[in-house]
Amino acid sequence: MRALRTAVALSAALALGGCGLPRAVSGSPAQAPASTATVTAPVIPTVTAPVPQTVFVPPPQTVYVAPKGVAATSQWYAQPSWIDAQPWITITPAAGQTPCQWLNARGYPYAQAYAAWAQNGFPASWSATGDGYPCQKSYGPQH
Repeated sequence: MRALRTAVALSAALALGGCGLPRAVSGSPAQAPASTATVTAPVIPTVTAPVPQTVFVPPPQTVYVAPKGVAATSQWYAQPSWIDAQPWITITPAAGQTPCQWLNARGYPYAQAYAAWAQNGFPASWSATGDGYPCQKSYGPQH
């Protein structure tokens, strides 16, 4: 299509170039002056778009704060008043699963796992590290 436009424009320029030229006395056309027709094609701009990037957006994290009326210490969940106010959780782990793994797999936060540990009489078997804090292998260090 561009070649056709160029040919038409060049033909038109050459045809118009011969208009109004003086003729020789003998009636034959005079030699037309040499001319050069320049046809400029439109320039298509180059657009450079940025390369798409993958952006990692972490999932929203639940933040647990001390309930109203409970002192907001770093271990507010260890206060007897809060533990006693928690509903009893009947823990039924599968074979080879610890109570902590069961609680974590069902979405219980560490505070409720701690309350369940306290409600079950602080069993030493819930502290895999033996330091007196339960469920650290399932929830990570919380103290």
